[in-house]
Order: sequence, then structure tokens, then C-alpha cells
Amino acid sequence: MKKNLLLRLCLMMTVVLSLYSCIHDEVYSSADQSSTEYINKSLWEQDEKYIKNVMAVYAENEDEIKKVSGTPYWNYATTVESFDESFVAVPIVSGRKVVSVMKVPRHGSKIYFYYTADKNDLEFFQGLVFANYKKIIPLEFSDMQTEGMACKRQWFSVWLPDDESNPDPASGPGQWHSTSVIVCKQFVDECTGVVNEFGICDQGGAGDGGGWDYPGAGGDEETPEPPKKEPCEKIQEIGKNNDTKTLFENLKTKTNSTKEFGEILIESNGQINNIPKQGEVGQGGIDISYSGGQIDGFIHSHYTGLLSIFSPADIASLSAMYASGSIKDLNTFIMGIVTASNTQYMMVIDDPTAFASFAQQFLLPNGEIDRDKTDLFALLQYGKYDIKNNGLASNNELGFVKLLSENSSGLKILKGSNNSNNWSELALKNGQVDPKPCN
Repeated sequence: MKKNLLLRLCLMMTVVLSLYSCIHDEVYSSADQSSTEYINKSLWEQDEKYIKNVMAVYAENEDEIKKVSGTPYWNYATTVESFDESFVAVPIVSGRKVVSVMKVPRHGSKIYFYYTADKNDLEFFQGLVFANYKKIIPLEFSDMQTEGMACKRQWFSVWLPDDESNPDPASGPGQWHSTSVIVCKQFVDECTGVVNEFGICDQGGAGDGGGWDYPGAGGDEETPEPPKKEPCEKIQEIGKNNDTKTLFENLKTKTNSTKEFGEILIESNGQINNIPKQGEVGQGGIDISYSGGQIDGFIHSHYTGLLSIFSPADIASLSAMYASGSIKDLNTFIMGIVTASNTQYMMVIDDPTAFASFAQQFLLPNGEIDRDKTDLFALLQYGKYDIKNNGLASNNELGFVKLLSENSSGLKILKGSNNSNNWSELALKNGQVDPKPCN
């Protein structure tokens, strides 16, 4: 009897010790993630100086900064391939789930803390922290340079097994699922808060919106403002190049076809190299995918029966090019069109911050075109502004200029003469199109 009792007590003590060990491990693991000792456990090299400085500010002011429940997992923080003490994103974890992402950009001598629950952000860090199998995806367009901001995107894949009993990608069935996180840093920030990863002005930081003093070196440095170019100036290098003019004129001979034709434009030493593209017969679209690097422009044709102005698919394609970093320089990039209605236009990104927000409605979280959203935009917005395939060219032009202006698109449109020599920026005045000739 005593032996049985002793045996039971020993078993109970073993269970208690086991439970204590499990509890201890969990507490230790959580505390370790938010400790002052940073150990990089992500897949990339990180700006450890910035991370440690941000950690110090957070630790000193946690009661004021903390807005959501959960623990910051600093060891999985990412600076998104940046090493200039400018940005970090930190997963906030509760249990085994990423419940929020704390983002900390720096502007001058101040840093700002704000929280997001964006689905793509949560998915990115959930995989980064907890996935058993993961790998980096090197992308050609990981860096994006725009006129008003610089953007970076970090990608990786996690393995999703079909059979949990055999989760190893080397032997079990399944698939790799890719996800990314993106951040855009605006060179000159005129908003009162911070610019988030989509180029939208958010509030953040201290209660008065003033941010927190950054203890790192170089906090008082200011980045000079890049020169602002007007639309007419933006078309000068690529759009008005003699090679581009010839390509425009050649496209006009193909508007009586039954498919679209296009040209990818790549500038080199003042000359334009072109890569021909064409769509399928009877399809109002064209594949402009290109794996050879960043491009300087794209022009194409609309055949009889298609719009006399840029289509929703054209805007979606421009949005995807922008999101993927395919555009070499927003100060010179152009999208052009010639149509069977004897019209000729170029479109430029005039306000990158506004366009970054406008473009999201055409895209999936991975930056690819969302066909359903683009079709919905066509139905609602082109319908609202009376832009029709069989509409008068002048009516479509007026509607399109209004659409761009009244939706804060960040885009501007220019109209060309029949010989491609003269161009005018199209604006609105008293509700009508007001052409402003380029010199």
C-alpha cells in the first residue's frame, strides 16, 4: 500500500515538474522575445542599430506606446532591406498568433509608433515566426524608386503541406505560398503624422503626434527634396524622343486591326530601344510582362470598337508596374496610346503618394492585377463619367480628365497632335477640358 502511494506521489510530482517545465519554457520564450538582448531570427540581415535604438525607446515608454495586447517579437523584426536607420516592422504575438504589426518609421530626429492589422502583414509575420519550412524569394524588382519616395518589398515563401503527418517539402506533398511586406519612405514628409507603407499619411507616435526622440546618430539629417517636374517636363525625355514619335506613328497604322499592339520603351544614351508586344485577336488587352529589368515607358494601340481613351485595364497595368518596381524613373516614365478614333494620349504619374493609394484598388495583396476589382471600377467609375466604347471621343476625354481629377488619382494626361509633334496637358476649367500646350 505504501509502495503504491509512494509511486503515485512520485508520478504526481513528475507531472507537476513536467507542467512547471512547460510553463517555465513558455514564460521564458515570451520574455526572451521582448528582452533587451536582440538576436536576429529572421531570414535577412537587419539594421540592428536601428532595431536596438527603437527597442530602447519602446522599453522606456511602453505604457504610452503600447496600444494592443500581445508581446513584441523583436527577434523577428524586419527593416525591409534598409540599413539607414529609417524603418522597422515588429510582429506582436499573442499565444502562437501574430495579432498586429507595430511599424516604426523615422522622420528626421523623431520616430513614430503605429499599429496595423493588414491581412498581408499578419500573414507575412505569421509565416516568418511560426512556419516550419520557409525560404527567401529573390526578386528582380525588390527596390522601387519614385519621384517622391523610395519603396522596398521583402518576399519569402512558407511550405503548406497537404498532409500534416508528412510536412517536409522534400518528401511530402504540398505547395510553397509566397507573401511579402512593403514599405515606402517619403523623401519630404509634409503630413503631420507619418507616411505608411502605402504612401498614405497616418497619425502616430506620442499623444500629441510629435513622435519620440530618436537616440541614434544622424537623427537631425534632412534629405534634400528632389526637384518637382511638371507633366510637360516628364514627357520630354522619353515621350517626345524622335524614336518614340516614330513608334507612335507606326502604331497608328495598326488601329484598323482586330488586336492591340504595343511597344515597351527602354532608354539608353538618348536612344529608345523598343520591345514589340501584341494582344490576342478580338481581346481588348495586351500582355506587357517583361523580365529584362526596369522600363522607361509603354505605348500601345486601341483598335476599332475599343475606347478612344485609356481603359481601366490600362490603369490597372500601370498600377501593377508601379507596385512591382518595374518603372525606372517616375520623372520620365510615360504610358501612351493611339486609337482608331484618331486620338493620341500620354499618361504620367504626377503625384506618387496619391497614386500609391489610388492604385491599390486595382491590385491583389501580392501586387498583381485584381481582375474583378478592375471590372468593378470600369462598371462604376467609367459609367459614372459616361466613358463608353462607342462614345464620342470628346465626351470620353472630358469624362476621363474628370475621373482622374475627382478621384485623387495622382495621374495626369496629355494629348498629342496627329503628327505626334505637339502635346498639351489636359486640365479642367469651368467643367470643361482646358488644354495647356507644352513648349
